[in-house]
Amino acid sequence: MKFWRKVHKWIAYLVAIQILLWISGGLVMSAFPIEKVRGKHLVLPPKIDQIIKPSLSNDITLTNWQQLSWVQRGTDWLIKAQNSHQQTYWLHPSTGAEVKLLTPSATLKLAEYRHANRANALTVENLETIPFEVRHLNLPMYQVNFDDWIHTSFYINPQSGKIASVRSDIWRLYDFFWMLHIMDYQDREDFNHPLLIGAAGLSLLFTFTGLILVYFSVLKPWYARLKYRKRF
Repeated sequence: MKFWRKVHKWIAYLVAIQILLWISGGLVMSAFPIEKVRGKHLVLPPKIDQIIKPSLSNDITLTNWQQLSWVQRGTDWLIKAQNSHQQTYWLHPSTGAEVKLLTPSATLKLAEYRHANRANALTVENLETIPFEVRHLNLPMYQVNFDDWIHTSFYINPQSGKIASVRSDIWRLYDFFWMLHIMDYQDREDFNHPLLIGAAGLSLLFTFTGLILVYFSVLKPWYARLKYRKRF
């Protein structure tokens, strides 16, 4: 049993902190519903019933475009048009002309209009680089930051007016523990890398040696006492 105690102790030195982080991460990730982490509860749906679609220009037809669809931008309607090369353009329905990008002030108003708790927007920034927390998005993109207690940020496409992503301190806390949980400290996406597999293997060995110690410390003495009592 002395050998197994040593093995168990040294493995504990290697994986104890990571096991604690796994448990902590599991608690955090189970405590927050994924909808709240993604911020869906912070975005009001557009009030479509209060907005009348404008007349459609004769120039906007499938003859010129491969795919057409209506898109709501704040209180306006746009036409999302895609050509045969899968390039996307945003057109004014009445004229067929390409619409201008939203200005920062218009983006700020749109963000406040769509915030479920009517929080005030503090800043709006036309991003030159995409922040790490929304690394899946592409430019152009606006970032609107609110004054609510969880420091919400809306990432808004200035062409379509779509709220492409929502980030808050809830998401940031979740993402931090997700990073610790999968041990990918760079991209926070890969959970098949050798570091995680090695830590998981050591943790399994730690559990196995613990069970061996339980056998020698508890089960074997108990079984010996039971046999002794049966003899008398």
